[in-house]
Amino acid sequence: MMKAAEMRKVRIYALRSALPGLIAALHKAGLVEIKKSEFKGLEEGRPLEFFSVVSEQLVRMRAMNAMLEKHAASRDAGKRETVPANDAVRIAREMRMEDKLKALVAEAGSKESEMSRLKSQMATIDKMLPFTGIDFSRLETRTVAYRVGDIAPEKLYLLKPVLDKELGVYNVSQPVGSKTALLIYQKSGKGVDQMLAGGGFAPMEIPPGTTTPAQSRRALENAYSEAESRLKTIRSELAGMAKAHLPRVRDLIYSLGIEADRAEIASRFGFSKSMTVFEGWVMAKDVPALSGVVAAFGDKASMSDVGFGHEEEPPVVLQNPKPAAPFEWVTRNYSLPGYYELDPSLLYMIFIPILLGMIVGDVFYGVIALGIAAYLAKKFEKSPTMQAVTRMWTFTGFTSMFFGLFYDEWCGFHHKELLGLLHEWGLPLLGPEGGFYTGLSRLNQLPLLLGITILVGLVHLGIGFMLGAINEWHHSKKHAAAKIAWIGVEIGGTLAVAAMVMNLIPVGYGMAGLGIFVVSAIALALTEGVIGVIEIPGLMGNVLSYARIAVIGVVGVVIAEIINEFFAPKPSMGIFLIVAIPLFVVFHLANTFIAIFEALIQGGRLNVIEFRMKFLKGGGREFVPFALRPEAKQ
Repeated sequence: MMKAAEMRKVRIYALRSALPGLIAALHKAGLVEIKKSEFKGLEEGRPLEFFSVVSEQLVRMRAMNAMLEKHAASRDAGKRETVPANDAVRIAREMRMEDKLKALVAEAGSKESEMSRLKSQMATIDKMLPFTGIDFSRLETRTVAYRVGDIAPEKLYLLKPVLDKELGVYNVSQPVGSKTALLIYQKSGKGVDQMLAGGGFAPMEIPPGTTTPAQSRRALENAYSEAESRLKTIRSELAGMAKAHLPRVRDLIYSLGIEADRAEIASRFGFSKSMTVFEGWVMAKDVPALSGVVAAFGDKASMSDVGFGHEEEPPVVLQNPKPAAPFEWVTRNYSLPGYYELDPSLLYMIFIPILLGMIVGDVFYGVIALGIAAYLAKKFEKSPTMQAVTRMWTFTGFTSMFFGLFYDEWCGFHHKELLGLLHEWGLPLLGPEGGFYTGLSRLNQLPLLLGITILVGLVHLGIGFMLGAINEWHHSKKHAAAKIAWIGVEIGGTLAVAAMVMNLIPVGYGMAGLGIFVVSAIALALTEGVIGVIEIPGLMGNVLSYARIAVIGVVGVVIAEIINEFFAPKPSMGIFLIVAIPLFVVFHLANTFIAIFEALIQGGRLNVIEFRMKFLKGGGREFVPFALRPEAKQ
C-alpha cells in the first residue's frame, strides 16, 4: 500500500493506415501514457496530416468562445457533446460570425471608453456649475486667457499677492464653499502654469466645446445616455449570440481539441514508410485491457511488453485508502516519491495528527477544532486545498482530545479546577476537591514533557531511517547500510547522553551506547565518506527540533490560563458576566484557531522536513495517460 502502483512498459506496432483509428481507440481507453520515443532507422515523429486543419479551426473557435463567454448568462461549461472530426471541421468552417462578433466587441469597448470619458467630463463640469451664466467658449480671446482649477481658499488668499505682482491685471473668483476657482488674466503673463502650481492651484482640463456649465452638463448627459443605450443594445445582441452559439462553440472546441490531441500525439512515434512504432507506460493491472484494445485491430497492430531497469523512472500512481486523501495531498504538493520509493501518505496520516494533537492537547479545543473544520469545509467546499486542510484539521481534533485527556486540559483548566468552577455555580458534581486523575501538567512538568517529545523525535526519525534503508536496499546496498548506520548513531548517541550527561540510566548502558555510536560513525564514514560524519551534529539538531512540540504547546496553555484568570465566568463577577462570558468564548475560539494553525505549520514541518528527508528523495512524475478530458458527456 505504501508503494506506487506497479507499472509496465509496452511497445506498440501499427500499420500507418490503421494509425488514426488506433490512436482514437487508445484515447478513449485512457490506459497508456505515450512517451517520446526514438528508434534507430526510423523517422522522427510528426503530427498527423489533418493537424493543421484542425488547429486552424480550433484557434478560431477559442477566439469566438473568449468573446462570447463574457456575455453568456452562465459561465458553467458543463459536460460537452463530442462531434465527429469531419463534421466538427465542416461546422466550424461554416460558422462565419467572427467578423460581426469582433465588430460588436470593439464597438462595445469603444462605448465603454466613451462613457468613462463622458462621466469624467461631467464630474469636471459639476465643479464649474457655481459659475452660473459664464460662457466659457467666449472667455478665451487673442489677449485674454483663463484657468479653472481646485485650490483651498486659504491657499488662494496666499496666492493673490503673487498674482498681483506677476499678472498685474487679472480677475479671480471662487464661490463660497467651493474649492474651484476661475482665474482670468492677460496672455502676456509669463510662466502662469508654473506659478499657479507652486501656489497649490490644480488646473482642470475643460471638456472641449464647453459653453455655460448648465448647457454643457445637459449635452454631456444626452451623449452619455445615447452611448449607454447603444451599449445596452450591443450587449443584448452579444448575449443573444452567446445564448444561440456558445454551447455549439464549446462542443466544437472540445471535439477539435480531441482531434488536435490525437493528431499531435503522433509526434512521439517513430515512422517507416508503412509502419509506426511507439512506447508507453501502463499500470500492470490495465495491461490485459490495453492488449484487448490493440488486438481489436487484428494483424494491423500488435503490442509487446518491454522490460526496464532502475535507470528508467516510470511515472507514479499513488494508491492509498480514501481516509488518507488529505495526507496524499501533502505528498503531491511537496514532491511525489519516485517510482522505487515508499509513499509517505499513510505515515503522514499516522504521525501528523499525533504530533499536532501533542501540540494542541486540550479536550475542549479538540471539540472546537472539529466545529471549525466542519465550518471551513462547508465554506470552502470548492477549494481542494481547504478541503484537504480541514480534513487534516478533523484528524487533529480527535488526537487533541486524546492528548487533552493525557494532559488533563479542558480549555486551560485541569478537570478538578473545572469541577470547582461548577461547584461555585451550585453544581457540586464531585465537590470542590473531587477529581478522577492527575494528568501530565505541561506547565509544571516541562522537563518531563521535553524528554517525551525528544523521545518521540528519536522514534520518528528512526522510523524514517529504517524506511530509507528499505528504499535503498534494491538500488544500493551501500546506501541502505548508511541508513542503518544512522539508526546506530541515533540509538548509541541517545544512550550515551542519557547515561553520561543526564544520569538517567546506568553508566554501563552509556558505555555500550558509546560503543554503538563509534561503530556506527565508522560505518557512516565508510559508506557516505567524511560528509556523513560531518552531518552527525545535524542529527542532534533534527532531534531537538521536536522540542517545539512542548514549547509551542506550553505557549497555548499559558494563553488559555490567562484567559481563564481574567474572564472565566464566576458568580462573584456579578454584572461583569455580561462582558466576561462573550470575551471568554471569543478568546478561547481564537486561541484554538491559532493553536491548530500553528500546530499544522510546525507539525507539518517536522513530518515533511525532518522525517521525510530521512528516507525520501522525491522528484517522481505523475502518471498522465493519453485520455479524453473529463468534461466529455457520457
